[in-house]
Amino acid sequence: MKKILPFLARLLVISLLFVPVLPYFHQSYKFVLTLITTESMPTSEMMNSLPYDGSNNLYTYLVLILAIPGMEIKKRVIGIVTGIALFLFVDFFMMAIWIPYLKTPRPSLANMAVSYGWLVVAHYLLPFLLWLAFAFRQIEGLFRGGTSVEQTG
Repeated sequence: MKKILPFLARLLVISLLFVPVLPYFHQSYKFVLTLITTESMPTSEMMNSLPYDGSNNLYTYLVLILAIPGMEIKKRVIGIVTGIALFLFVDFFMMAIWIPYLKTPRPSLANMAVSYGWLVVAHYLLPFLLWLAFAFRQIEGLFRGGTSVEQTG
């Protein structure tokens, strides 16, 4: 418990520090996602018409990866780059599944289950699963009080 409270405090502070840049972060993410999906120069209309925007969940992941204590800088950078790429891929893939689903007049139960299942995993669980994958030792150290936390470098 001694290590969890400082982590939660750090999480809160980092979250609040990023609040002023959130609009720019969302716009940048939408710009890149639109560029990838349309292969043309994005416009405001194109960016606003995106059916999926995982930038909120990417923000959650980024704050978690930055707040965890004891992680090497190199590992944080790899985690951030991997997270951004993965969230962009997930949104791109979701559009490939969801847009045809929206155009189907009477989608099958299987189609709905796959679409909503992917949405839940890719958008709501992904930030935490990815954080767990990159920061397992540090998370374990928070709860064990442990020796498994890497030294910062």
